[in-house]
Amino acid sequence: MAIVGTASYRPVWARRGTAAAGAVIAVAVVVAVVRLPVRDAAVWAESLTVAVSAVGLVAVTWWLTGRADPRDRQVVLTWGLGSGLVLGGLWIAEIAFNNLTPHSVSTAGARGVLDNLTWAVVGVGTVAAAGGVAARTGRWRSGLRAGVWSGVGSGLGAALGGAVLLACFRSFVEADPLMRDEWRLRDGGVDLSLYVTRETMAGVGGHLWVLGVGQGAVLGLLASSVVIAATRYRPRRATPEAA
Repeated sequence: MAIVGTASYRPVWARRGTAAAGAVIAVAVVVAVVRLPVRDAAVWAESLTVAVSAVGLVAVTWWLTGRADPRDRQVVLTWGLGSGLVLGGLWIAEIAFNNLTPHSVSTAGARGVLDNLTWAVVGVGTVAAAGGVAARTGRWRSGLRAGVWSGVGSGLGAALGGAVLLACFRSFVEADPLMRDEWRLRDGGVDLSLYVTRETMAGVGGHLWVLGVGQGAVLGLLASSVVIAATRYRPRRATPEAA
């Protein structure tokens, strides 16, 4: 039986959570560039692009959560965005481990394992949220929306972690032996702080849109389609013929 969402449900927590995360991301990426010891037009453009895109994403989510009579809004947001915010917290923990723990602990091997494990858990969590909503509502579109919302939440969390790291803890990243080796190998002629900012800024945007919204949409579509196909087209049991 399909479950229909309550039209009067007003997700205040969703609006406040996404708005707060987006605002901090936008401010943090600009502060990060302002604090650079060197000036670079390209990194300014990249920073403003990330800031504007974060604000734009929040504006869209604000509008979507305020629309009248949405179908399955409560279950979609609770499972989708709720799971996404939790998964975003995992990304923040991964970023903190990789950049703020002692280098003897956050070795290259440990980082690689944690990166892959976090990505896998986020993917499984998104699939579970989308598939669960599709199964409860009987509608693949609701499952897809849950997947996208899960991606929004996880993307905002990951971008928030990267932006705050860049604005407040860039010196930790610059002191990282692995980062210094990468800098010397790839672009040693550029100022280290500028290189770190460029690379981290690209990661902030990538986590927000590619590993966040984009991955959520793809996994949400796949999971909800499989669940609906499995429930609607499962083989019927043969009934015994009358004697």
